[in-house]
Amino acid sequence: MQDDASQVGYYDTDELVQQRDESSDMLSQIEPLSDESLQALGRLARYKPPLDTYPVPAGRAAVLVALFGSRTGKNLNVLLSTRSKTLRTFPGHVALPGGKMEAGDMNLEATARREAFEEVGLPYNAEKIRYLTTLPPYLARNLLLVTPVVVFVIDYSLKPELNADEVDTVFSFPLSGFLSDTGSDPSLTNAVPKDVITGDKPYHTYADYEWFDRVPSRFHSFETNHKPVTGLTAGILIQVAEIAYGRKPAFGKEAPGEKSREELFEAASKDPRWKVARAQPSIDDTPPSSKL
Repeated sequence: MQDDASQVGYYDTDELVQQRDESSDMLSQIEPLSDESLQALGRLARYKPPLDTYPVPAGRAAVLVALFGSRTGKNLNVLLSTRSKTLRTFPGHVALPGGKMEAGDMNLEATARREAFEEVGLPYNAEKIRYLTTLPPYLARNLLLVTPVVVFVIDYSLKPELNADEVDTVFSFPLSGFLSDTGSDPSLTNAVPKDVITGDKPYHTYADYEWFDRVPSRFHSFETNHKPVTGLTAGILIQVAEIAYGRKPAFGKEAPGEKSREELFEAASKDPRWKVARAQPSIDDTPPSSKL
């Protein structure tokens, strides 16, 4: 058992899919992962992000993309939470566990794991929650650089322990749903409202916002049985799903003429707010204010 973030680690793909937890009573109720899910985990484990050359730790944050198998084994689900309604920033928003890097964090994986432990009680134990990969950082609206760390939860007996000051609820959602444009995807049957399944309400929407140099950036929104997954969180999960399933989404991911991530970071670094952002206390998940 690992008790602190200094013991987080990296694991071979074969270990990831072969090891089963000893909680046989719990596992007996869960079907083995489907070939598609195993292949998705393999793609994520083999994904190598570009070299991260951005400053650490000032202005850095991380989120944990915690994946686990559905009870049928057919789908990979992702753990999401709704932020507490009492929070001063972004109350009630759907988010991934995460936050700013602290001086005691040895790396961004440690940041993501620490925040997940503090918010929803996921243990640091890297045997039960296996590292898969790290994605390139995203730029939040308040100019923090947010790095997604993707893990797979092997121990199905783990139960969330919510920090009521930060989190109202947790729920799961099919990862493949972030590649779909409609609620008719079979994986979404129990994950979205009935009016979304029937087509009376759109499942996926997007809006283009002007950001740096008045160039548009596209922000997506997906309906769920809870609140919509929007903004930065939606963008991260689209990319995780693309890597996992080896295909593009059924919708246009980017606005016409949208800047690359590198171009966006370069423009942001010249903005007067860049230095201020290094001291921001939390991740701003919302789109810019100027909608096209």
